[in-house]
Amino acid sequence: MDVATVLLLHKSSFIVGAICFCYVRWRSGEPGLNYLAAGYALMAVASTLAGVGEQGYFPLSYWKLASFVIGVMGYGLLGMGLLQLSRRKYDVTQWALPVAALVLSVVVMWARLYEASQTRAAIFNFATAVALLVPGIQILRDFFKDRISARFGLLASLVSAATFSLLVIVGIVYPGFLLITPAYAFFLMIICHFSMTLFVVVLVQERAEVRLRHYADTDALTGIPNRQHFLGSLPRALQAGDTCILLDVDYFKVINDRYGHETGDAVLVGIAQAIADVAGGEASFGRIGGEEFAIFLRHQTVESASQFAERVRQAVKTLSFQKGEATIKTSISAGISEWDGIATAEALRDQADQALYAAKRDGRDCVRVYEHVGKDAANMDTAQSISSGRHPAPRRRRVSIIRRVAAV
Repeated sequence: MDVATVLLLHKSSFIVGAICFCYVRWRSGEPGLNYLAAGYALMAVASTLAGVGEQGYFPLSYWKLASFVIGVMGYGLLGMGLLQLSRRKYDVTQWALPVAALVLSVVVMWARLYEASQTRAAIFNFATAVALLVPGIQILRDFFKDRISARFGLLASLVSAATFSLLVIVGIVYPGFLLITPAYAFFLMIICHFSMTLFVVVLVQERAEVRLRHYADTDALTGIPNRQHFLGSLPRALQAGDTCILLDVDYFKVINDRYGHETGDAVLVGIAQAIADVAGGEASFGRIGGEEFAIFLRHQTVESASQFAERVRQAVKTLSFQKGEATIKTSISAGISEWDGIATAEALRDQADQALYAAKRDGRDCVRVYEHVGKDAANMDTAQSISSGRHPAPRRRRVSIIRRVAAV
């Protein structure tokens, strides 16, 4: 491939990238994309100057200095844009790369280091490697906060481009140790530029998908999982120790009617946060409608689930809300059902709902447990009926009773 074609591809990679970044910035509003577009645009100008200068349209010293300064500043803005994109926020320290590029340009211009082609190329490639590796490190670190798989593709593109730049420096400093020719490294850098553009676009797209999933699975008022997410998080196969707890805010309609819906919303938000604080990471929970919440626990006994529900009840009972001079105290009722080895997930929730209604009937602000009478008791009743000559009543596999839970 001749030099003219390579230079055209080099310039094209930056122009295409700048256009893509501008469009994605307009559509998504993600931070850093404007600096990425500006960096790519500057590097397209620098590449154009180098191509035109090689053809003798400008004095040698002018185009060498101009292409160096504009190119280094372009990579500085590229690095700054990647830092902002990764961290998703603006920080004044991110200007370190463009400022460093500007200082380097002044030093090179003052010392006239741009006149020697080998020296200019070595300094430029070193600046390129730094401008790519610094945001690469940040992209890797931020993965633990923003787990987007496209980060790895972008990181691989940055590391590859930086590696090719460093290999060019090695070839300049040690001509006998040439691992890759400058022309071939130049061509591979073009591929890396296209690859960086691709993975930046994919990263922004994946973030948008994550946000959409979050909005779809999150209750807009309270910020905790909604009914859809809660039901979807339940296991398909229940096992021993699986427990469902349904919670209902006591006298919530009275709060709404007396103090207004805004106050009612504030009460729901506070109660949801209290439930989330108690649940932590050991339970699935969500707001399943109105003033009703649900919790699903694994590996529980009736006693441990009852203690958990009591902690939630006590946490809600300690809450208070101010509306003018009035103080609003809150409480909840809770119903618990433990899997009996037969019930479906829907039946388990229905049983917890029955226990919840029992808690409401018993005066609210309490916890009730749905219990089962097992087969052995039912079989004994049938056997006694037969021995006494009475016709046995139709046998049900499970008979429910509601047990009170002592307050902690």
